Amino acid sequence: MGLMKLLFFLLTTFTLFANESHPIITIKEWCKEEKALTEGSYFTFGTLATVSSSGMPHSRMIEVSHFDKNKGALFFTHKSTRKVIDLQFNPHASLNLWLPKTHRQVTLEGRVEEISSTEAEKSWKRMPRFMKLSFLASNHTGSLESDDILKERKEALEKELPKEIPMPATFVGYRLNPTEVIFYQVNHRSFPKKEVAILEKDNWITCLSEP
Repeated sequence: MGLMKLLFFLLTTFTLFANESHPIITIKEWCKEEKALTEGSYFTFGTLATVSSSGMPHSRMIEVSHFDKNKGALFFTHKSTRKVIDLQFNPHASLNLWLPKTHRQVTLEGRVEEISSTEAEKSWKRMPRFMKLSFLASNHTGSLESDDILKERKEALEKELPKEIPMPATFVGYRLNPTEVIFYQVNHRSFPKKEVAILEKDNWITCLSEP
């Protein structure tokens, strides 16, 4: 642990996370409570921040497909996107989830790793057909003269692939395995509550922090 983090924990009260209080479990509980207050379909969206080889930060909204205690946050994207190019240079990233109904946000920081193509294909097969066609219709990079071009590509793919749509090599999945998680709760007419959880030698240590 770095000197600053060590001083941080010495100056605050902290406890070891019990198994039932693992930060990923807490994130799942918060998302479940958010879903209960959301009308219609619920999706977990977050802002993923990466850094390019030139040091330029880049952020993009992504959908988180799943949270796992041992593997972190799972998401999928196109291999040609800027975030993938950034991650190839610097595999560290930050993911911020905003839960508006419950006035909460969660930030996960850690290392991002690509999953196997076999695991990615399982998710591809579960995707609705229209999403697969939309994914294939876009190159996800370069300029576009008109939206009509995308529509024409999609219509052509509809005829070319009337049944099964095989997973393209450009469909990739990543897991952000956090080493630090920040929980932030906004309280009406009171102080917000901020808790920081840091992974230290396979144990999660959490403490209350200045909001």
